[in-house]
Amino acid sequence: MRSLHDLGIVTEAPLELINWTDEEGSRFGHSLMGSGVWAGVYGLEKVNALTDTEGVAVGAALDSIGYRGTVPAKPFPADAYFELHIEQGPLLERDEKQIGIVTGAQAQVWYDAVVIGQDSHAGTTPPSTRKDALVTAARIVDLVDRLMRARGDDGRGTVGQMLVFPNSRNVVPGEVRFSVEFRHPSDAEIETLDAEFPPAAQAIADAAGVTLELTKLFRIPMQPFDAGCIDLVRQGAAKSGFSTREIVSGAGHDAVYVARHVPTAMIFTPCKDGLSHNEAESIEPEEAEAGCQVLFEAVVARANRVL
Repeated sequence: MRSLHDLGIVTEAPLELINWTDEEGSRFGHSLMGSGVWAGVYGLEKVNALTDTEGVAVGAALDSIGYRGTVPAKPFPADAYFELHIEQGPLLERDEKQIGIVTGAQAQVWYDAVVIGQDSHAGTTPPSTRKDALVTAARIVDLVDRLMRARGDDGRGTVGQMLVFPNSRNVVPGEVRFSVEFRHPSDAEIETLDAEFPPAAQAIADAAGVTLELTKLFRIPMQPFDAGCIDLVRQGAAKSGFSTREIVSGAGHDAVYVARHVPTAMIFTPCKDGLSHNEAESIEPEEAEAGCQVLFEAVVARANRVL
């Protein structure tokens, strides 16, 4: 946006820069929150009522920093949407490519799991009477890993958050809360996982004599991006002389929900060792510059097209 201003470029169509609320879903357990409300995937009241692990609701958190706002959170007319991001994976770096032309984003399904057993003394409770919620949770985590690995390199299955109660050194854990997610480029595979995982997890809980509460948060289908916008990314990279490869996004992005309403494309740049969501995440200035140049070319071309 600054470069357009500095160069005195006036586009035929106006441009808007958007900062979405809570793409990651780390605090409130629900990713793509802002874009999901905007796209009509989630109701505003439902999202405002989501709470973090301390019981603070989204609405209250927004109020506390003065960010709730008064403008309705709904789609507005737009011609196209472009999003630039690091790959968050190793493919571009491995293949020595400067730009990833993102053709779409893979399917996902997320759950919240609660295993309820019985708190008891670690020293006095024999194996025959234990109802160890953590052992059961660990077996379900192993199930997630096995279901992932059965699908080869395209499989993704992760338990990234776990809360153990009472979390005391000498107490058999009576309750464990944890997240579960699966991702795959194929809608059919995610549908299969969504059918297989819950009963398999329930069987593990039943065998251990504990209770399992499994709540499906959402299921996102594989989202292809717009062919015309993808081609503008391709042309922008070629014009700038950057090497490219096509890639399906392994991560969820706001572009996934925006694409349901607006022609959309994404641009990826490499990141060191493919690391993301990690303090070691890094990108070289020239890599960022290449991504921004392609974004610039694609956006200006789209904004100046003859309708």
